[in-house]
Amino acid sequence: MDSLPIGKMNIEVYNVEESPLHQIVKKLIYKKILDLEPYNFNYAYGSSDLAKSIYGIYTGSYDVNEKYSQHNEDKRKEIRETMTWNDPKIKILLDSIAETGRQDDSEYDPNPFDGRCRRATTYVPIRSYVGKVFMECPFFLDGLRIIPDITLMDDNGKPETIIEILYTGMPKADKLIKLIESNLNVIFVFADQAIEELSTDMTCRRDYFKFPIREAWLADTPKKEKISRAVNILLQKKMHKDKEYITHKDVITNTNWGNGPARWRKNRMDIGLRIITRHPLGRELIEDKHNLSQSMLQMKETSSLIILLRYLKKYTKEEKTTGADIHVG
Repeated sequence: MDSLPIGKMNIEVYNVEESPLHQIVKKLIYKKILDLEPYNFNYAYGSSDLAKSIYGIYTGSYDVNEKYSQHNEDKRKEIRETMTWNDPKIKILLDSIAETGRQDDSEYDPNPFDGRCRRATTYVPIRSYVGKVFMECPFFLDGLRIIPDITLMDDNGKPETIIEILYTGMPKADKLIKLIESNLNVIFVFADQAIEELSTDMTCRRDYFKFPIREAWLADTPKKEKISRAVNILLQKKMHKDKEYITHKDVITNTNWGNGPARWRKNRMDIGLRIITRHPLGRELIEDKHNLSQSMLQMKETSSLIILLRYLKKYTKEEKTTGADIHVG
């Protein structure tokens, strides 16, 4: 199989609006999506029904006499390497990927560092994106003008999926709420956590399609789940250990709000959070409990985190959480 042509990337320095790291990660992911081809997702394992649908009589590695067949191996490789977007088997593959993706999203694992839990094939609808993927493409979302880092269009030329690359800044609450209420697939990537894998991954053609995703949701992900994942994004700066992530959140009355004279309360934040996190230490996962009340005490109502938590409380006050591991007290 021929190698992909070498591409060049232009990076601006001394740009106060966008760091070099942000630019590099954005352009690498953009290029990965632009070059998406059937070879990136058409591998079918073993003798599954899917494999039989794709490889036919060449599915197994052994012939009718139960002897290893190099011919079968070669034919499977040929089928995969020559498959085009017009191949009728593409629909079979896409239906299988979509079904797996829906299940993965419904069983959303809190650990974003396990590559099996944030598959790009779950949150990026698989199709050719030639002429359908754009960087810094502005559009209005329910009256709010947004400019996502990467926008993927559907077959009708409408925004369907957006990817935000985060590094030094976090998204504002008004934008997050519009995204939560929209029918878009939304993906968040932390540039500093993604650069190493992207840099080594994009040296040759790969038989998979992936990139490091921190949080994401589908257009039809339950709203409470979307809010919970958006809160995780805003709490990133509270993660002080390597590969630390949140497994549980309780929205509470700020435990420091009532301390001291009553007159102090009007200038204090009455909402707080308790979170449970995990981080790897050697071969073990260490669990820690944190009460964020003190650090939230002087926050203002204009804080994106506070706005999102108020939004969550308003939406879920009478509901019992299902799926999203977040409790509103």
